[in-house]
Amino acid sequence: MGAEVGRDTMLHTIRESLHKAEAQAVRLRRRDSRFVYTSLVASSTATLVAGVAAALGPMLGKGPPAWKLTCGVVAGLTACATLLSGIHKQLAVPERLGKATACIGKLRALEIDLTLAHRDIVQVAKEYQELAVNYPEFIL
Repeated sequence: MGAEVGRDTMLHTIRESLHKAEAQAVRLRRRDSRFVYTSLVASSTATLVAGVAAALGPMLGKGPPAWKLTCGVVAGLTACATLLSGIHKQLAVPERLGKATACIGKLRALEIDLTLAHRDIVQVAKEYQELAVNYPEFIL
């Protein structure tokens, strides 16, 4: 009976950690998508504005003030795209998302080991400790 209580406690701990890691992965996926899509929209909009201005500008008879505004808009959009790409890289969102996904996979394996394979709880606890050391940002 004591071993079963220990198994249930370990299973509860693993599932709590799994829940935390999955929540973190969802946040990282959203952040990653926001950075990538916003950067893509800014750079493609800058390209479109520059292309339209280059193609139609002289035909519309617009003078230098319109070109200054167009160049300012393109520069602002390009700067935004560059800044977002740099921040995305600096925050290492894709790498952290990869770590979160690996951690989730290992936690699920431990959950299966306890529930279906009925592995020794001491071994599972040791593996969980290793995960806690290697992935503290997702488990603790």
